[in-house]
Amino acid sequence: MKPIADLCRPIHRQQFLRQLFGWPAASLALDGREPEPPTTFSPLSFDSTRAHDRDFRPSGSLTRLSENLYLFEDCCNVYIVKQGRRAALVDFGSGDVLRALASIGVEKVDQVLVTHHHRDQVQGLADMQERPFPVVAPRSEARFFENVESFWAAVQIYINYDLRSHWNTTRRSIKLSRTVGGDVIETGGTAFRVVETPGHTGGSVSYGAGIDGRRVVFCGDLLAGKGKVHNWYDLHWDYYGFTQGIDASEESFARVRAEKPEWLLPSHGGRIEDPEAAMRENSRRYGVLREMLVPNHAGRNRGEMRHILPHLIHLGGPPQQSKGVTTSYMILADSGNALLYDFGYVDREHFQEVKEKLGIEHVTVTFSHYHDDHIIRAYELFRDGEADLWVFENMADILENPTRYRLPCLVPFPIKASRVIRNGERIQWEGFNLEFFHMPGQTQFHQGLRVEIDGKRVMFTGDNTWNKKFTQRVRNGPVVPQNEYFLDGGFITCAKRMLEYLPDIVCPAHTDEYSPPKEDLEGFLEWAQRLRDVMTDLILQPDPNFGMDYRWCHFYPFRHIARDDQEFTVQLMVRNHLFKRGQVEVTLKHPAAVRCDSPQRTLSVEPKSQAVVPFRLRRVSEFGRRAVVTADVRFNGRRLGEIAEMLVD
Repeated sequence: MKPIADLCRPIHRQQFLRQLFGWPAASLALDGREPEPPTTFSPLSFDSTRAHDRDFRPSGSLTRLSENLYLFEDCCNVYIVKQGRRAALVDFGSGDVLRALASIGVEKVDQVLVTHHHRDQVQGLADMQERPFPVVAPRSEARFFENVESFWAAVQIYINYDLRSHWNTTRRSIKLSRTVGGDVIETGGTAFRVVETPGHTGGSVSYGAGIDGRRVVFCGDLLAGKGKVHNWYDLHWDYYGFTQGIDASEESFARVRAEKPEWLLPSHGGRIEDPEAAMRENSRRYGVLREMLVPNHAGRNRGEMRHILPHLIHLGGPPQQSKGVTTSYMILADSGNALLYDFGYVDREHFQEVKEKLGIEHVTVTFSHYHDDHIIRAYELFRDGEADLWVFENMADILENPTRYRLPCLVPFPIKASRVIRNGERIQWEGFNLEFFHMPGQTQFHQGLRVEIDGKRVMFTGDNTWNKKFTQRVRNGPVVPQNEYFLDGGFITCAKRMLEYLPDIVCPAHTDEYSPPKEDLEGFLEWAQRLRDVMTDLILQPDPNFGMDYRWCHFYPFRHIARDDQEFTVQLMVRNHLFKRGQVEVTLKHPAAVRCDSPQRTLSVEPKSQAVVPFRLRRVSEFGRRAVVTADVRFNGRRLGEIAEMLVD
């Protein structure tokens, strides 16, 4: 087996799972029960003082931008470059643009040029059995078009730390006529220069052309306006790469500048008539975010087992164990019972030695959050009945039914709680008064614990905080939107919890403990509030949470194993981040092998709340290893496209 020191790297974590647990073969069988929605949902955090009346703008309009250039507003902006009675299209959206062409005298589409692989750009192409026009797409994203069945069959679900937006791939393949990167495409007398512009995706391209005497660049989702982007979560690539997407975007800005555009034409947002000012403002805001997001993280200096206080212990590990994954703390009672806070990549031999050395009779484990490096070896304790497992209410279903979720860092096997802990619950344990509470930050699915130990106020914060590397810099935390993050909650809630308790000792997961003065925690709160302000200014959505919360529309369960032709239920969960009611129209898109008798639904979602709509499906014929079902969503008249996907195996 690889040294545990290597387990901080995801690939080694997966090797560890295969060797230790026999994953995946031994772990993915379902119990045959009909999935029910979780008993509790994370409430939407919002600040009523920030109320607004913004809304989605209805789609379907056709606008003439210049003599031969048109914009059709769909689930993305579709641009029409008219060439007499023929036209080239940049991106395709739902395909509704085809019905609008006759109104401007276009009879034939010569070519469709695609900027990137996301469903809102191309979903209509996946619906067409035959296409009378060629399709051109980025060379580096060809696999997300031409062989999506293989992509979906092999997609990484568990122990996943790659957060690039590959999931936003079509449900069926689209045959390409040509793939491009740095080429020039001639169509109808117009030369389109292909410019590689990663940022929103790793392989995005833009198309520069001279149209009606003006140099324009169709820039996809590289930016959405002056200092604006369509969303933030697609700019977070690698789990630990807090600025990779904006770093790539700025390199792409340089390539766009070389085209000397007079207009930028984005996939979302309006025409940009001062490209230089727009890109410069994006760069300025990216600079602010670099300063705010790069971790002020000291690491863990001491990896051995040690007493922080007589009854508070950092579990540590042997010398070869990585300090970065020794996330476990222990409250040791005089009776010999122990409460462990997190139990991740723990060396079991080391743990047995600790138990013998300290005379531990019984172990109870609770978890800061659901990530593999905080729970992975608790599976053995659960499997062998060696410990009681206390799980916070909003992560209990994730641990017991990980198959039903698409979240980073999931383990591939079930862990069932001995006791589900409610928000604000106080538990008397061995003379200690334990207070558990919801503490979002690095993930919405996170709990905090505060308790007095040996006369000290101690707070356990998991991955929400760290000991600072640079003491004079402001305290910050890891912003990972794919873990689920609400701008009015998140670290604002976390910092307020810490200020409320004013702990003498904070025990974070990945760094040594620390003792923050009040002014340090006040700075942490100011940082979190400033982050909300910066993201609000940056994200071009009627409410910025639509561009931060990538799960605002998602399926439960995410994955279903279909046996024979039995019916099964899936729930589509829709969060309305607006301060007004949302009228949501949903059309389920599914392959012929899966039937849904009522694929179209309409639901009303109250402001700042979540609604659930069920669908009954049935497998009616054989399919390959995996089928993909999507939800095509229209929100208050705006077609947003196939926002959510689920897998049927």
